[in-house]
Amino acid sequence: MTPQPPRRRGFTLVELLLTIALVAAIVSLVLPAFRSMRQRAQATQCLSNMRQLQAASLAYSHDHAGWLIDARLPHGGIDQGSGASFIEVLAQRGYADTTSIRSPLDASPHWAVDLGGEGVPVPNSGGAFRRSSYGLNNHLAREFSPWAAIDASQATDRLSKVPDHANTVQLLFMCETGEFAGADHPHVEGWGAGGQSPVVAASEVAVSAVSRDAPSRASRSNWAFLDGHVETAPFAAIYLDEEQNRLDPRVSPVFSRIAAAP
Repeated sequence: MTPQPPRRRGFTLVELLLTIALVAAIVSLVLPAFRSMRQRAQATQCLSNMRQLQAASLAYSHDHAGWLIDARLPHGGIDQGSGASFIEVLAQRGYADTTSIRSPLDASPHWAVDLGGEGVPVPNSGGAFRRSSYGLNNHLAREFSPWAAIDASQATDRLSKVPDHANTVQLLFMCETGEFAGADHPHVEGWGAGGQSPVVAASEVAVSAVSRDAPSRASRSNWAFLDGHVETAPFAAIYLDEEQNRLDPRVSPVFSRIAAAP
């Protein structure tokens, strides 16, 4: 008689279900950690982008008698000289690589399709698309300075007019949706005070670009300062109210002392 080869025993249904459950459990543990690592890497690259843009901004200022780059992209459909926006100026004159204007954290649907976006126009923009992840602190812009609107001589549009470069934000992360997603500046003077200020600011600036949480004083984003350094910081370390913030050059020099006070 010819001996029969031994039969191979397959997985039972119970074993198969247990294996699937084990794999699912491992994935559920690993996936959040992977996402967290990816988020940290993107935040670091975003800081690198801002550092490059800030260095380009300072190079421009030093080459132009201390004049600061300007904001021109509107949060509406009226063109206010978009060709003079710092985004265009730095790129056209060779100060910055155009790839640095888009953050890897940027999930805005308002980028054009040919730039990898969803092709959704910015609301109330007349069909315009997002052109930069980053914007300019309007206190340092000639066109949108709240103090210059009262008295043109009060514009802090030159390096020599800003008393504390290390404590004054120049570049920030613009919000990813809404009308300001197509602008290159916020309106800081309208953020107000108290617990609502992060919520108001979030309609203009991505205050949670890094932390990805609901806007609050603890929400974290990336910020670039006029001396060239960059920070990942909570909103409360940047802005408390109109008299306590690191955006208005009139009050930014004393903000660190105010924030540290008991």
